[in-house]
Amino acid sequence: MFNLKLISLVITIFIMSNLSVQNSEIQMEGNQLDALMTGNTVYLIEPNSGGDIILWYGADGKAMARLPSGGLLDGTWEIKENLSCIKWSYDPTKDSCSKLVKRNGEMVLLENGTNRLLGTVKRIVPKNIEEL
Repeated sequence: MFNLKLISLVITIFIMSNLSVQNSEIQMEGNQLDALMTGNTVYLIEPNSGGDIILWYGADGKAMARLPSGGLLDGTWEIKENLSCIKWSYDPTKDSCSKLVKRNGEMVLLENGTNRLLGTVKRIVPKNIEEL
């Protein structure tokens, strides 16, 4: 199962990196989000040089985040169609949904509905290496 996800991830990155269209914006689909996020730690560069946001997407649906301030958030996450949605414990009635987009050679996380930049993906690594 892990090898299939890894192969899917490599193919997705290869395809995305070989697109010749400049200034294009391509939203990741649900199966791509699953391959990129499930069980992995995502490092985001916060807009306006706010620092790094570290997100962990557990295979069991648990989500954790470390903010640039050092504060921690916890919640649950799931993929809904082509969106990654987190219900943070501080507001469990509200889904915080975002889309992962390949834009001008970078991957960015955008708030669904507003397209507000939440962060630029710095790297994605397997497992919860930050022990969030």
